[in-house]
Amino acid sequence: MKVYEDMADIYDFIYCDAYDADMYRLEARNAKGPVLEIGCGTGRILLGLLGEGIDVTGIDISEKMLAVLRKKAKALGLKPDVMKADMRDFRISKKFRLIIVPYRSFLHLLTEAERKKTLLNFLQHLDTGGRLILHSYEPSQAEMECSGGYRHYESEDVERQGARCHLDWYLDYDRKTGVGHYRVAITKEGKEQKFDMDLAIVPAKEMKALLVSCGYKNITTYCGFDYMPYAKGCPEVLWFAEK
Repeated sequence: MKVYEDMADIYDFIYCDAYDADMYRLEARNAKGPVLEIGCGTGRILLGLLGEGIDVTGIDISEKMLAVLRKKAKALGLKPDVMKADMRDFRISKKFRLIIVPYRSFLHLLTEAERKKTLLNFLQHLDTGGRLILHSYEPSQAEMECSGGYRHYESEDVERQGARCHLDWYLDYDRKTGVGHYRVAITKEGKEQKFDMDLAIVPAKEMKALLVSCGYKNITTYCGFDYMPYAKGCPEVLWFAEK
């Protein structure tokens, strides 16, 4: 995706939080076998797993994001197994005990047909009894009302990497297609950069039906990354499913 090529050098400045890392680390340890990260990007999750000696492979659609990951890995003395590939049709010869899809990466698939094709592809790469962990997102009612043009819904002042910046988040939700058009504007040292991306808004009921139709079993849904039971209105939704 072009947006990730454009923002590769600044991605870690915007998305440096690791609030989900402990959960993925725990699940990767418990998998007791090879782990595959979909959308590994600049290594926010993958490098932590690799540093613990976990057998982890990563794919990402952006070569520039992977270049940042490799540079960070070299500085840490790590040798990552990563490759440029599309989650919809990648092919890897080995099977995995765990496939993780962090930070809403799955929602870049804007049609049900794409999502189904991708889930079936994940299934082919899972070992029997292996698990999928997929992070989804459900916007608030206020966010869903951001339609008919970009509307500002969140701001944040942060200090990262020794510099201060201001983040503004915008959303234009298309009710007809179920796609959220997101924009993040980052102002740093008086200079503003804007990045746009589209994410599908997939209700929990639809996501579960899709997983079932693809042949997944023992499906569990959590709210957030502390294994809290899912309840309607939870923004950060985690799906655990087994082959």
